[in-house]
Amino acid sequence: MKHGVAVTLLWAWSIAANCAYAADENALAFITNQGADTVSVVALATGETSKTIALSEDPAGIAVDPRRRLAFVTSTKGHQLSSIDIDTLAVVNHVDAGITPLGVTVDSRSGRVYVADWDGGVVRVFDAMTLTPRGEYKTGATPCGVALTPDGGRLLVANRDDNDIGVIDTVNGMTEARIPVGKAPYGITVSPNGHYAFVANVQSDEVTIVDLEALQPSATIAVGDMPYASVFDPVRGRLFVTNQSDSTVSVLDLVDQHEIARIPVGEYPEGIDMQVEARRVYVANWMSNDLTVINADTLEVERSIATGDGSRAFGRFILH
Repeated sequence: MKHGVAVTLLWAWSIAANCAYAADENALAFITNQGADTVSVVALATGETSKTIALSEDPAGIAVDPRRRLAFVTSTKGHQLSSIDIDTLAVVNHVDAGITPLGVTVDSRSGRVYVADWDGGVVRVFDAMTLTPRGEYKTGATPCGVALTPDGGRLLVANRDDNDIGVIDTVNGMTEARIPVGKAPYGITVSPNGHYAFVANVQSDEVTIVDLEALQPSATIAVGDMPYASVFDPVRGRLFVTNQSDSTVSVLDLVDQHEIARIPVGEYPEGIDMQVEARRVYVANWMSNDLTVINADTLEVERSIATGDGSRAFGRFILH
């Protein structure tokens, strides 16, 4: 099974490694600050905060839509989904998104936004432009992280208290499978070819690799204390994983399926994303209120960028 995962993943990123990447000097990071009820918009080229945007109570989840030039933010205690115009950096819409909206992702092609309602036991679907509700999908207990396959055909949902992930067909809304993973799954990342998902299990200190063709777990890799979220490096075929309790990021070699480095970052890291073109990984640290910048090639920390109180940035927060 390990050999099969390695071969498929190598194929997935061998193509990506041969692509030309050009650094985007206009790249922005949208960092949700749960303690401050704000979003910090950071210009990654300079590390400066372009604007601080006020939102409803406890903003946590984030997703960006480059096609529509919108960022979507969930507010867990404010019970809202908000959209931010990326060009004006103004809130343009908001809507009631359930009891405790948390994880969020957007399908740029279909114009659908998916929001996991932690206490509602559903994923709610909204129109990206208007935030008009478009339906909901029943999930397991305490849904948190959500991710789409590259074609948008499947939605993956981490059901934290059921210790599994749900695979939902986005066309008919039916659950294709419930796949057991580790204890308390939270963040989910999907490989570029859509064949594998990587699930951070907070209470079992591991990442589960899920085969999305066989719809079953294929491998488990030990990481640090309380892994929360991850991001995939398509150039080197590595996975970067935030470990909340030991304030580190684990770097996983997905061919040999083991941890090759553990990098100290800020205090209580949560959200993580990558600017592939610039070869930089960005980590939002909840307790130290900052963004750690890691060189994806040397695996060294380059700098820290101040953000706001309680930075979480749970989701894909970089606009390329």
